[in-house]
Order: sequence, then C-alpha cells, then structure tokens
Amino acid sequence: MFLRGIILSGLIIFGIYLIYDGGLLGLLVRGDSSYISYVIIGIWAVASVRWLYLLRWIERKPPLSSDMQEAETILAQKLGHGYLAADVVLKLGLMGTIIGFILMLRPISEINGFDATNLQIALTAMSGGMAVALYTTLSGLVCNILLRLQFQMLSEAMQSLLLSRRK
Repeated sequence: MFLRGIILSGLIIFGIYLIYDGGLLGLLVRGDSSYISYVIIGIWAVASVRWLYLLRWIERKPPLSSDMQEAETILAQKLGHGYLAADVVLKLGLMGTIIGFILMLRPISEINGFDATNLQIALTAMSGGMAVALYTTLSGLVCNILLRLQFQMLSEAMQSLLLSRRK
C-alpha cells in the first residue's frame, strides 16, 4: 500500500508541475490577496506527509493491542486527523468565498456618483474580490478531494491490517 501511496504522490506532484508550467499556479498566487489558499495548500501538504507516514507505519505491521476494539480505536484516531484536515480545507475554501464576496461588494458602497469613471474603478476593484472568492473555493475543493482520496486509501490499508490480525 505504501508503494501505491508513493505512486499517487508522484501523480499529484506531476499534476502540480503541469499546473505550474501552464501558469495557473502563478495566477492563483497573484489572484488570492487573502492568502487563504496558502493556508489550504499548507494544510494539504502537512496532511499528505502524515498520510505517507501512516501508510509506511501500517506497512510495517505495528504492534497493536490484542483487544480488537482497542486496536480499531487507535487506528480510527489516526485516520480521523486526515478527515478533519479534509473538512478544514473545504471550510476554509468556503470562508474564502464569503470573504471574496465581501471584498467584491465593498467598492459598491464607496461609489459617489454613477459616471463611467467611478463605475470602471468599482468594477476593477470588484474583480479582485471575485478572484479571491473563486481561487479559495477552487483550492479548498481540490485539496479536499485529494485528501479524501488519500485517506480513503489509508482507511483501506487499515481495514486490511485489522482483517489480517483477526485470522
């Protein structure tokens, strides 16, 4: 299972490289003035390192309690951190959406008159808020999907470990 984890990590890193090479990663960096996407990506990176560590830990067949219920509890606790991280990145993405909409609507209240110059300035400022909303939503959704996939793989490895111990 650890080898599958390394292969999946390689595919994810290759996907990140393709996004970087296409200029989309730079667009994300420039477009998110709230820096919430950085936090989301950081949480994903830390959770991914923990995921690989746990895959390696399971591959070594750790000594667990002979009580199956206690062993299941220990494994569920370790697995729960990953699902918590997946939920947190999703919620941060949604929070970034709300912050982006607030930033987008703020220029409307600052309009003094309805001439073309004031409207053009307001629309330019509104686009920055919309960028924050969309980029944080995108990074939150993508990182959530990746973490769910990764920790589902870990869950299957843990179930296999428990089944092998029952025999």
